[in-house]
Amino acid sequence: MSAMFGPQVPGRPSGLPPALETPAVPIRAQSTPGSRLTVYLLRPAWLWRRELALTLAVLAAVGGSWLVGDWPFAVMIAVSLGSLLSVPDVRGWLVGLLWRARVIRRWDAACRFAGLATHNDRVPRIVVAARTPAGERLRVRLPKGGAAVDVADRGPWLASSLQASRVEVEADEDNARFAEVEVIRRDPLDGFGVLTWPWAPAPDEGWVASAWDPVPVGLGETGELVTVTLLGNASTPEIGRGAER
Repeated sequence: MSAMFGPQVPGRPSGLPPALETPAVPIRAQSTPGSRLTVYLLRPAWLWRRELALTLAVLAAVGGSWLVGDWPFAVMIAVSLGSLLSVPDVRGWLVGLLWRARVIRRWDAACRFAGLATHNDRVPRIVVAARTPAGERLRVRLPKGGAAVDVADRGPWLASSLQASRVEVEADEDNARFAEVEVIRRDPLDGFGVLTWPWAPAPDEGWVASAWDPVPVGLGETGELVTVTLLGNASTPEIGRGAER
């Protein structure tokens, strides 16, 4: 043994050196003009594309009318566009569009701060966003090579970046590429006070319910109504989303 590895010295380990002597150091990508263009211009422009498109459309309509018919025509076009906001459907669509865009930007930044960006700069993307009494419910598409457990493990960091109470993640049962994310910002049960059963006024209002209809039994932690289906296709009761948590 000593002939192969040399004489053994007391107090000094003998044999081959370990294959890995120091912890692995992550390799940081070099900053290039292309990467700086992507990070500081293209990515923010893509995240703000909805607002930019609306702004450009309004400017094009008003500016084009100014060139065609001078300023009175431009003022008329501007007033006409502003009057569209008085239509509830249009106003609701615009508010929902801007709210969803803001949620997407905040989620994108939170994922990057939480370390969920892949080696090729991909993060979980929101495909569906909806408001809940407790905050937001998001359906996200995971990047290739990612899993819902990765997002769940970074839940505390996501909650900190989103300024939320907590973030809960569940994998989609039918497609592992997607995950359901609950962003809990408040306790919806704090402001309800005394709760009454939704079907309590049924006798006074003269309407009846069928045993085949979902029966409300309470409120879930997200503030949504929890229902139980007594009669259905399955032999076991079907429980609403809020009761599954």
